[in-house]
Amino acid sequence: MIRALLVLAVLAGVARAEDIKLPRSVAVLHVPAGWHRLDTANVVAAYKHDSGLVLAVTRVDLRNPSAWNSRTRDAYMTQIEKGALKGMKRTARKVGEASGVPALDLEARRDDGSALVIRVLTFRTYAMSIAVDVPRGISLAEARAVTTAFAPPADYKP
Repeated sequence: MIRALLVLAVLAGVARAEDIKLPRSVAVLHVPAGWHRLDTANVVAAYKHDSGLVLAVTRVDLRNPSAWNSRTRDAYMTQIEKGALKGMKRTARKVGEASGVPALDLEARRDDGSALVIRVLTFRTYAMSIAVDVPRGISLAEARAVTTAFAPPADYKP
C-alpha cells in the first residue's frame, strides 16, 4: 500500500506542469506535463518529453547593446541566427520582444527531417536560449509552445 502511494506521488509530480525559475536570470521556463528533467553539465536546464523531444536552456554572459537598438537589432539577430542554424534550413524567423526583452524565434529543418525550434532572449548583459530538438515525424506544436513561453515574467521591467 505504501509503495503504491509512493508510486502515485512520483507519477503525480511528473504529470503536472511547472514554472521553473532559472538561476542568475529573471527568465522563467514553463514546463508542461510530459517533460522530465535531464541531468546534464554545461546547461542551465534540460528536459526530455515523452514524445522524444529534448530541450536545453543555455546562458552566456555578454553585452547585447545592438539587440536593444532598433536600428541594429535585425542585423544583430541575423548574426545570432547564422551561428545557431549552421547546416540547417531555416523555415521560420521572427524578431520581436518577450516582456520587453529583445527576442529571436527560429525554426529549422535538418537534412534527415528532424527540426530545431529556438528562442534567444538578449538581455542587456547576458543572453539565454532555449532549443528544442524535434525528431522527424513529430509535430512542432509542443516545441513551439515551450519556446514561446520562455520569457521573463510579464511584469518584468527591463
